[in-house]
Amino acid sequence: MKIAIGLLILVLLLVGAVLALPFLVDLGKYQEQYKPTIEEALNRKIQLQGIRLTVWPRIGARVSEFAVLDDPAFSSGPFASLSSLDVGVKLIPLLSGKVEVEEITLHNPVITVIKNKNGVLNAATIGRKGVPVPEKPSRAPIPSTEGPLKILALLAVDRLSIDGGKVTYRDLSAPKPTEYVLQDLELLLREVRLGQTPNLHFASLVQPFNMPVRLDGTFGPLREAMDIDAINFQLGVGKTDFTITGKADGNDATVNISSPVVSTANLPVTLPLKSPVEVKNLQIAAEVKGQEAKLNALSFQLFEGQVKGQGKMIAGAEVPPFKGTVTIQGLQLGPALKAVSDTPISVSGTAGADLSVQGHGFSMPELTKALEGTGHLAVKDGKIEGVNILQEVTDALKVAGISPGEAKATAFSTIETDLAIKQGVINVQRLLMDSHDFQATGGGTIGFDQKLNLTVNLNLSQDVSQKISGASPLVKVAMKEGRLALPLAITGTAQAPSYGVDVKGLTGKVQEQVKKKVEEAVGGLLKGTTKPEDLKKEGQELLKGLFGR
Repeated sequence: MKIAIGLLILVLLLVGAVLALPFLVDLGKYQEQYKPTIEEALNRKIQLQGIRLTVWPRIGARVSEFAVLDDPAFSSGPFASLSSLDVGVKLIPLLSGKVEVEEITLHNPVITVIKNKNGVLNAATIGRKGVPVPEKPSRAPIPSTEGPLKILALLAVDRLSIDGGKVTYRDLSAPKPTEYVLQDLELLLREVRLGQTPNLHFASLVQPFNMPVRLDGTFGPLREAMDIDAINFQLGVGKTDFTITGKADGNDATVNISSPVVSTANLPVTLPLKSPVEVKNLQIAAEVKGQEAKLNALSFQLFEGQVKGQGKMIAGAEVPPFKGTVTIQGLQLGPALKAVSDTPISVSGTAGADLSVQGHGFSMPELTKALEGTGHLAVKDGKIEGVNILQEVTDALKVAGISPGEAKATAFSTIETDLAIKQGVINVQRLLMDSHDFQATGGGTIGFDQKLNLTVNLNLSQDVSQKISGASPLVKVAMKEGRLALPLAITGTAQAPSYGVDVKGLTGKVQEQVKKKVEEAVGGLLKGTTKPEDLKKEGQELLKGLFGR
């Protein structure tokens, strides 16, 4: 009995000693030793309230009120802060004098990323000692091997987690400052140590879109040089899922992205569309080498058609240069145009296109100034809704009694043209349009401001030409080889186009015909081959043809 009581007292003393350790052991004296090392690694001043030993739920330490101060060039407040940081160590290795970290937990971290009026991020110099804040923004900053990524690689921990908190991104460079917030942060990293492949889970709610975002997968193995042999992630943005794979080698990286369906209705950005658009079977293969980003392959299905593309962009400049090619096959043009704009004139049919472009920047003023390119467009078996070109011709000629088919539509078998883009203008070259009632050729310009300036020559079919000439004898004289040709001008804008038939050209042809007849008649009189009586009869026939009497 005495032995049992003695053992019980010993156990109680040991438990009491263990519970008293946080109050007996002062870890605060070590913070001055490690604080300079952390500040040098981050290239930031840090603040912390205190460090104390913990024994429950595991042996370790707790850092209270930890903060990383911001770059003074941006703000005097913290760049990142957290209410507490818990570090748990493994007990068995600790008994043998070896410290092995089992878990690190960050409670309620708050991170504020600021882009100043010059477009420079306050994170630009984190982990890069001696590097001043750049005067101009870098579109593709070169990762530093001395930054937080190296710190992550050097960690030896079974579990790294974030419990709550938020990340704020504040853009002061825009004309109207904007702010986006990742709230309700949820992060869990397992097997974070050199040579291992960490498992990642991340979730958050993006404001002001109120959109959930989640990321799950693996990347690694971790190395000090931050070369990653394999990246495998599943990304969820609202109701849209993406698969991301790739690898990284220093400043170079390759990435592949795929998604079965991407709906613009589920994206966190507002696009200039009249109705939601679905992109199916999205496939992206890209690579980054230094500041050069290449889009090796892009493909997706859109409006029952197939779109493929390639491109390249050089980052690092204020207005980055780019070039690329796009190929479209089998796209249904009617639904595509209705999704983009709501105009009184729309075109349906099956479209295909090849386009090669190059330029600088991505804003509309930059594209208007610098975008250049060439291409070819073809639309098969379609209809121009909102205008009947044949009706425009008969109205201009003041011909009645001819039915031009649908009152507000023009059916065609082919529309084909070459395109050239320069300084905000699309030059339409070698335009060809085949219809049952006419063939049109010509060209002109379409501005980025949607202004139209097109001129086409309408060559009406023999059947339509005969009907019009029967109702208007004036037209009969102007026909050539049984067909009537007229120039048609298309002006105005895409929202309000206007059509004009050049009737003056028609009367000019009549004058040529009369002049030719007069010259033949005078020549006949002078040569004696034509008698005055015959000339009178021919004149009567000519006038009868012109005026119908």
